[in-house]
Amino acid sequence: MKSIFIGAGGLRSGWRFLLFLLGTLTLQGVVQWIVISVFRYQPAKGWTSSDLLLSEAIAVFVVWLTTFLTARIEKTSVAAYGLPRPGAFRTQWIEGLLWGALAPALAMAMIVAAGAARIDGFALQGSALAKAAIVWFLIMILLGLNEELLFRGYPQHVLARGMGFWPAAVLMSVLFGALHFFLKPMENWVDATMVGLLGLFVCLTLKRTGNLRFAIGFHTGFDYVALNVLGAPNTGNEGKPVADHFLDTHFTGAAWITGGPRGIEASAFMFVVIAVLFAAALLRWRGKPVERRPPSAAEA
Repeated sequence: MKSIFIGAGGLRSGWRFLLFLLGTLTLQGVVQWIVISVFRYQPAKGWTSSDLLLSEAIAVFVVWLTTFLTARIEKTSVAAYGLPRPGAFRTQWIEGLLWGALAPALAMAMIVAAGAARIDGFALQGSALAKAAIVWFLIMILLGLNEELLFRGYPQHVLARGMGFWPAAVLMSVLFGALHFFLKPMENWVDATMVGLLGLFVCLTLKRTGNLRFAIGFHTGFDYVALNVLGAPNTGNEGKPVADHFLDTHFTGAAWITGGPRGIEASAFMFVVIAVLFAAALLRWRGKPVERRPPSAAEA
């Protein structure tokens, strides 16, 4: 029985992974209970910037604290899990941000060229546009930090120790897509597949750069442009765009072209975009050595 739980490096990777998720979910539940029950906070129906700013700030706090505590237990630093603390928003993050912004913009350009959507100027003006642009950008930074730490941080690291990097990347990407499919309404296999492939793409960038800076920037830029700039709908918001999106966008074509209530990421054109992303990443880091992350105590 001992061999089921204990390996050469101590507790096996699968159990470490499950304990990390259990700790994260437990702490998340406790903090949410305090916010809702003690402070009597009631979120509005649908997505609002104030609600998401609070919820994503809580999520980042929880996953960062769990990651930090895990690093202390394993006698290493968070740098071992892909996020070196110094310079989190330097060149790689900015590069990832630009790549993430271009991806939905390219898909949208193809949707418009196919006659399935049109953009009639701005939906917001003046100070309302400036306020929404700043607040939503902060929210998307938090969202990128949260989901990349949760899926490509310690979980990817510890599973890679047990089964190898790419098997772990495939497993986490499938899980990433499956959670979208089963936990969000109005989802379909196309959107889940796209989300999984995007997860695999950021795993490629993690492998080639050795950290999550590019991945976090990419996640931030993708969601910011798709949801806030272009005003694409999302099933997490009942298949509607956020109320204070920036451009006056109208999706008029078939759902397989526009993505329907699932948004741009479920458009058939995203298959083209994802292929371009993989090709561009392989060219971008061609022949360059991979930056090795610091080993954990179990690996040392």
